[in-house]
Amino acid sequence: MKASLLHVQFLHMQNIYCISRFVIIVFVAIFLFNIGFLHHKACAASISYNNNWDSRYLLGNSPAGGSTSLGGANTLVDKSDSNYSSGNTVIAVNGNVDNAIYGGYFYGTMNRDDASNSNNVTINTSFSGRSGLNIYGGYAVATDLGSMTANENTVTLNGGTADRVYGGFAESTVATANNNTVTMSGGSVTAIYGGYADVGSLAGIYTTTASGNAVNISGGTVGAVYGGFVDAPSGVKQATNNIVTISSSHGLSSASLYGGYLSGGATGDAFTGNTLNIKTSALTLANIYNFQNVNFYLPSTVAAGDTILTVTGTADLTGSAGRSSSVNVGINGSASPLSSGDTITLINAGTLVTNSGLNTKASGKGMQGVSLLYNFDITTNGNKLLATVATNNGVTVNEQTKALSEGFVSGMGMVTQGADVAAGQGMNSAVSAAKAGASARGGATGSGMAPAGFGAVSGGSVRYNTGSHVDMHSLSLMTGLAWGADMAPGRLTFGPFFEYGNGSYNTYNSFSNAASVEGDGNSSYLGGGILGRMDFINTGPGHVYAETSVRAGGLRNKYESSDLRDSAGRSAEYDSSSTYYGLHFGTGYMWNITENASLDMYGKYFWTRQKGDSVTLSTGDHIDFKDVDSNRLRFGSRFSYTANDYISPYVGAAYEHEFDGKACASTNGYDMKAPSMRGDTGIGEIGLVYTPSASLPLSFDFGVQGYIGKREGMTGSLQAKYEF
Repeated sequence: MKASLLHVQFLHMQNIYCISRFVIIVFVAIFLFNIGFLHHKACAASISYNNNWDSRYLLGNSPAGGSTSLGGANTLVDKSDSNYSSGNTVIAVNGNVDNAIYGGYFYGTMNRDDASNSNNVTINTSFSGRSGLNIYGGYAVATDLGSMTANENTVTLNGGTADRVYGGFAESTVATANNNTVTMSGGSVTAIYGGYADVGSLAGIYTTTASGNAVNISGGTVGAVYGGFVDAPSGVKQATNNIVTISSSHGLSSASLYGGYLSGGATGDAFTGNTLNIKTSALTLANIYNFQNVNFYLPSTVAAGDTILTVTGTADLTGSAGRSSSVNVGINGSASPLSSGDTITLINAGTLVTNSGLNTKASGKGMQGVSLLYNFDITTNGNKLLATVATNNGVTVNEQTKALSEGFVSGMGMVTQGADVAAGQGMNSAVSAAKAGASARGGATGSGMAPAGFGAVSGGSVRYNTGSHVDMHSLSLMTGLAWGADMAPGRLTFGPFFEYGNGSYNTYNSFSNAASVEGDGNSSYLGGGILGRMDFINTGPGHVYAETSVRAGGLRNKYESSDLRDSAGRSAEYDSSSTYYGLHFGTGYMWNITENASLDMYGKYFWTRQKGDSVTLSTGDHIDFKDVDSNRLRFGSRFSYTANDYISPYVGAAYEHEFDGKACASTNGYDMKAPSMRGDTGIGEIGLVYTPSASLPLSFDFGVQGYIGKREGMTGSLQAKYEF
């Protein structure tokens, strides 16, 4: 029997071994297949050209182990390198190249849908270049009918000299040069093409597209800029949705800018979605054509009477079929605000071309940072395009800025939760700890003047309905030393404490005339204070008590909203630091219903102040947050029952009214919409006091609090007391 069993186990192991070997063979075969048949993608090259000699050509897709350049009498026609024309990286560190630089190069008869895509070319500042040099991110040319693509390539120019720079260049009967990017910060170039689609000398039915390309210029000298360029005599032709961004005022005085351009007598669309972004001032250009959107992003130095763009030739703000360019104005948030009636010359042209409707008056919108909105009257005066702040409601505060104050008032929510801990769980823990300490020492009058430690922790999730709402997830704690003393009026408890709180929050604001805004952040506070309570001698079946606490500390608040962005796309963020103060007064009657049951009926008043702060947003906007005051009045009761020496459950309910809690703020002297915590809240609680051992001077209070109304949610709390 044992032998048979061993034989079966051996056979089973053999089967597992055979299956495992088969699986390994299959995976190896698949791997080798990918290497053998997909080599043109797997063998993408990364080339750093750092030569001091002259070369005719520099290719990203040079074969492995081959030269990084082709020179002498070599040509590029039908090179086997064409198989490796996508996914390459070329960095021209220094030296010269006479004819051309290619991130990816394809020339042949194959119908390739991924001919020359996703290549990267970088020209460093120490590279010299040549006046006749052409630079291609991706180059794809067909010698017969077919489809060629040169998409998603990038060229970065930091210096050097070149004739023409192409993000992507595609030539075929179906040619596509889309989503390429050219970024220039230095050097000298005759012309830049984001994407270039050409049919060459091929005959057929043409489809040519150069769309979605981007050209970004922050330095250097340029003669002409084309977002998309299409050269075809007929067929479907598009040069749309291209973006040209200018953020330098130098080196462009001879430049003509085209959002799209159709050559070869072609008709099609070279206007739709093309965008010109001007992120500078005092800029001079030669001509601008074929931009559906013209966006001005004005610096903080802008002032009434300034001229933003001078065009020495033609500024054409029209498209096909009588369409007009849309003009938008954004101003850096740190700029001095414009006033009603202030005029800025957006364009001063040799020849300004507009549709007839603009020659009278058109409306325009502008934004300063994220805080101020401008209503502009867009007019022409001769060959000038003017933007004048409207006299009626020309300057208004963006109502979305209320979200900024929502973030600030979240700090107040944290601090008021700390006040609840100090006046509730903390106060009860201190009184209980001081009583336990006196009892442990015999309970004689005046014998309680040794300290007893106490502490309380509270945490949970609460929603503050502020007109919109804030969701706070927080933890607050306090710890201190309590002293007790029997006096003629009754029992006195007092002691200092330390407090700390930390939480995260989310804000949500909806608006009738603007998009909703969500934000998030973190708040924390650190401080301390002193508390005291007098339990007066019994009057009837119970006694009256009075209590108070005083607190002070520092509060830090970080806020961010990706929904609140300026015209440059920067999200609004701030980091605020302020101080807080607080006090509370309370009184109540402790009714001893039976030996084991009691009812606490109380009223409490809370005052808390969060000092204001001045912050500068990440967008440059200057925001002044005012002091925030909270004034709360609470009435409630708690029923407690001592079941035995170890367990004492309790249940309670309260009503609270907030009289203030408004977070006012302003920007550039204009008041922002203010959220408010004012309103009514119902509070319920249930808990249990647990004493592990009668001989151990330690006890715990576990509680849960629920809120409905202005505040919604639930918190949990833990109190602890220990006699030293």
